[in-house]
Amino acid sequence: MAVKSQSPLVITVIVGLLALGVGLVIGYLLRPFKEPPAPHTSADQLWGIEAADDDKIAALDMLKDCSHLARENAVISKHLLENDVEACRAVTCDIPYPRTYVIYKLRGNDVIDLDGRLEDKAWKDVAWSDSFIDIQGREFPEPRLKTKVKMRYDYRFLYIGALLEEPDVWSNVTLHDGPVYQDNSFQILFDSRQSNVNYKEITINARGIVADLMMTKPYVDSGEPLQFWESDLVSEVYVHGSLNNPNSEDEYWTIEMAVPFSTLYQGSGASMNRSTPIHDETWRANFLRAQWSVKKRGTHYEKEKNSGTDWWGLIQFQDAEINSTHFMTSEKWVATNALLDTYSALQAFHAVTGRYTDRKELLHLPPYVFSGKCVDDISIKLDWSGFHVTVKPKGGNLEDGHIKADHFLWFGKEDMQYF
Repeated sequence: MAVKSQSPLVITVIVGLLALGVGLVIGYLLRPFKEPPAPHTSADQLWGIEAADDDKIAALDMLKDCSHLARENAVISKHLLENDVEACRAVTCDIPYPRTYVIYKLRGNDVIDLDGRLEDKAWKDVAWSDSFIDIQGREFPEPRLKTKVKMRYDYRFLYIGALLEEPDVWSNVTLHDGPVYQDNSFQILFDSRQSNVNYKEITINARGIVADLMMTKPYVDSGEPLQFWESDLVSEVYVHGSLNNPNSEDEYWTIEMAVPFSTLYQGSGASMNRSTPIHDETWRANFLRAQWSVKKRGTHYEKEKNSGTDWWGLIQFQDAEINSTHFMTSEKWVATNALLDTYSALQAFHAVTGRYTDRKELLHLPPYVFSGKCVDDISIKLDWSGFHVTVKPKGGNLEDGHIKADHFLWFGKEDMQYF
């Protein structure tokens, strides 16, 4: 049976649709122009959150009106910035490191001749530390007299070189383990395990007299100085000028010392039972300069008052070509800081209330500690010692970190060993 062609009908439909489409486009382009509605600028939309109640709306409206005025005040602006930074760290977990120094191992024919002058090639090949800052903080003026250090190591010794600018070099203490800190002196503290316990303290004056001891824990935590501990170090001091002579113009004094690792590792626990550092091993270190103001009284000096400079940070041992590497950061850094910040918050709470608490909401903690982005969990248990804080590092690949009321900090199994 023959079928009648429908081509004319199809063409007619297509042409009609095209005409309709063109009409719609022309109509859209020729539509009357209207001003867009003004956006609603209530506080909840302006600040990107949904206001839960009238108080929140009022508070946000106040912030909108006065924030620019607050930022014009230098003191208030600094406070706002500090809070903004803390809030950002709760998200980024970017906890700043203190000053760091990489200690390079002696290689090949490198030799250090202990004469106090720091003129060996092994010293000249490595950089000085940054100059010491005031012990009160970076916001205080730089000390008038520069102090800086260098360090090297081999399989037996940690070598330390220091330069102290000084126009009047003097020293009175002459007995080993005497009150060397009462002279202008240079002090070193090493915590090889970063545990805040059993750290070593070495002080030396311009005569080369040494006082060395082991602290069971920091003085602020009622630590006991174990003065029977001996560093067995070898040292020499060089004075560019003259010692105890008010009539001479001095420039500086320098120190060279070699401290055996065998004594520095004492009391560091079974996990640090070794005689030399491994590559990338990191210690906490503190370097201080005790500086007394003096007046010249004829042929002797008379002390006036005390001041000081301080350099606190991390040192890291690296068996590598000099200046070929940089300080290696640690996966434990955020968890370590969370432990220390919680410890400080608990001690501050105790100072006000006379007791500790296991309720985190009562503590003044930085936001990163409880944001859930930087550490997985933090718990506080009260016990006979005061408290025991446990932090679960983010990711689950690291051992839990712990700190107690006596400031003892560790990761994994508790491991205490004095000798």
